[in-house]
Amino acid sequence: MTRLTLLTEIPAPFRIPLFNALAERVDLRVVFLRERQPTRQYRLHEDELRFERQFLPGFRLGGGSRWLLVNRGVGRAVKGADALLVGGWNQPAFWRALGGRTPSLLWVESTARDARSGLGTSVKEIFAGRAAGFVVPGSAAESYVRELAPGAPVTVAPNAVDAALFASRVDDRDGLRAELGLDRPCVLYVGRLAPEKGVDVLLEAARRLDADVVVAGSGPDEARLRATAPANVRFVGQLDRDELPAWYAAADVLCLPSRSEPWGMPLNEGAAAGLPLVATDAVGAAHDLIEDGANGFRVPAGDAEALRGALERLVGDEDVRRTAGARSRELSRRFTPEAWADAVAAAARTVARR
Repeated sequence: MTRLTLLTEIPAPFRIPLFNALAERVDLRVVFLRERQPTRQYRLHEDELRFERQFLPGFRLGGGSRWLLVNRGVGRAVKGADALLVGGWNQPAFWRALGGRTPSLLWVESTARDARSGLGTSVKEIFAGRAAGFVVPGSAAESYVRELAPGAPVTVAPNAVDAALFASRVDDRDGLRAELGLDRPCVLYVGRLAPEKGVDVLLEAARRLDADVVVAGSGPDEARLRATAPANVRFVGQLDRDELPAWYAAADVLCLPSRSEPWGMPLNEGAAAGLPLVATDAVGAAHDLIEDGANGFRVPAGDAEALRGALERLVGDEDVRRTAGARSRELSRRFTPEAWADAVAAAARTVARR
């Protein structure tokens, strides 16, 4: 069995089903750079982790939104693997791992619209040149990598969530809506409250929208957004993973209005719950999980009028929502942890043989 070491930042809960599935296909060890990220308050379900793992010692440089880690023991941690899967290019440990002798796959979620990495194209090209191949979650990242590293092997491993979890409360919809105080169509946003997420654009679009808009999340923009929100917007704060299925079941539309979003896992979650999806063209997942006009709409990033128009078409017609939601559920069936793990395992075996 191929010995694969996966080097990544933190144990994000939405990744755990992917890593568990991968551990059934390869001899997997996951090396984390840190137990948690201060700006992302995830609760980890330790009992669900079914793979070998370790945390590297180190420290964080800078503060606020800056996220740069200096770790020790990278070389020892990846020693003995047949292949590496390196989870990005934004940390020194990733550069150190790609500089070794073990054949490495670079896991890239960035797209041409991603404004967050801070690395110039020339630096990324150098970094990409050290990889034996790439793993990407969907078509937007694939296009970006093929421009960055022409001719390099690229494996599309579709990002996924535990679909059963996010569909688990759908049959309780009527009772949940009464419990949560929803008596008209509900547009749901799930994510951080930060400038790149475009929640301010959603709030502008919500004005004169005959619907309740529910914002689930927290972040540095929360106070400003609360102060400027119209009366039909409700903030419910940061929700634990196990609290989210109830809101997905009670909602009518899932909206992701980001200005920059390499992927956007809430689209997977909303699709699994059978919701119509509305997202901007800056959201990576929107190019794979939204068939424009069939199960939702893609709109230009930052365009509040276009966003309002898309939401109005859905909140104003229950039959359209029902048809769109059914198509979302169909599309979500291709995005499973097993499909992700199959693709990654095959790519790892290929580079290990080289």
